[in-house]
Amino acid sequence: MPYGIFVDILTPNHNLRFTDFVYFKNNLQHMRHLLLFVLLAVFSVLPFGECLSQDKRAMEYYNEGVLAYKAKEYDNALSYYSKATEIDPSYTKAYYNRGNIYLAKKKYGKALSDFTKAAKLDPENAKAFLFKGYSQMQIKDYDKSIVSFTRAIKLDRTLTKAYLHRGTSMMKLERYKSAIEDLSQAIKFDPDAYYAFYNRSSCYLKQKDYASAIGDLGRCIELKPEKFNAYQSRGRANMKLENYEEAIEDFDLVLEKKTNHKEAIYYRAFSKMKMKNYEGANEDFAQTLKVSPNKKSAIKNKAVCSYTLKKYDEAVLDYTEVIKIESDVPEHFANRGICKLQLENYKGAQADFSRAIELKPTFAEAYYNRANAHMKLEMQDKACYDMKEAAKNGFTKATEHILSLCGS
Repeated sequence: MPYGIFVDILTPNHNLRFTDFVYFKNNLQHMRHLLLFVLLAVFSVLPFGECLSQDKRAMEYYNEGVLAYKAKEYDNALSYYSKATEIDPSYTKAYYNRGNIYLAKKKYGKALSDFTKAAKLDPENAKAFLFKGYSQMQIKDYDKSIVSFTRAIKLDRTLTKAYLHRGTSMMKLERYKSAIEDLSQAIKFDPDAYYAFYNRSSCYLKQKDYASAIGDLGRCIELKPEKFNAYQSRGRANMKLENYEEAIEDFDLVLEKKTNHKEAIYYRAFSKMKMKNYEGANEDFAQTLKVSPNKKSAIKNKAVCSYTLKKYDEAVLDYTEVIKIESDVPEHFANRGICKLQLENYKGAQADFSRAIELKPTFAEAYYNRANAHMKLEMQDKACYDMKEAAKNGFTKATEHILSLCGS
């Protein structure tokens, strides 16, 4: 169960009795008083007895609920607590305990209802407000959850989870400065509060304070080295600081724990590419595409790696996949055309450069490369025209070839 419940067995007071009679003096006035007292006592005995019986039954159901909870018979415990509240609608502990079971079952609406009743019946109960806020947070009512957590903190300023959860709700509302303050307070009370460190690192990342984020994530890893999310987030932060070697180490650790973690594979590939380890990057991008075949950035970056490695056949296939998802980008056709030039597929290159020019009529580099394709196909006039167009559109290298190509 998430936070625990009241587990005390309650017992009725069996020693209740009327106050012993005081013996009065034997006179008329005292006798009248005595008679009046006895009459009042007789008429009050029946409802008082009913009240005791009712309170006792509610308490018995409550106790049965506690025993069922201890035996991990949670549905039975819910039933007993419900019977207790039916008999006694003001039974605060029964609402509180039932609310905690609903929390564990992730029935947050029902939990919220019970903690709202418990908090109303006992407005000094800090934990009732804490769990009311937690229920509100789980149904994404972050503004109201902050109000409840604030009330809990007002009642108990050492309530670590109230700061943790209020900070989390602040984070969800993108109030990162306030979130960091609350999460820092939670850490002050509990230096081993994993989720306080993790959520604070998320806030630092949003604020682009990557060094502080890395510090918090390092603490998360110390506390729970088995959790891979902290390694993943620290890897991303290292990438932002261009610490690519450290980032790769973090992604390696993620992949030791979860071999097909698609984001870790992709970001490791990207980090390798930044370190000019194109072979390793190419392999990782290929692995990414096995897990996420439609990831555009992986397809594009793999094409770049294939071209850089002079794997032109592979690059042509890669750029063909890129064009399938972005068929109106002239640079994709131009890049595939360059690969085809390297493979001496001049007609294929010619077609790709022509398509690039159709999409972008001022594309100087496409004219220049199509001129090369024309030359290889012995189309001198067309080569001359394209070289002039390349120069006209600002590609200065083209001017060096106009005279020799065009003769004037």
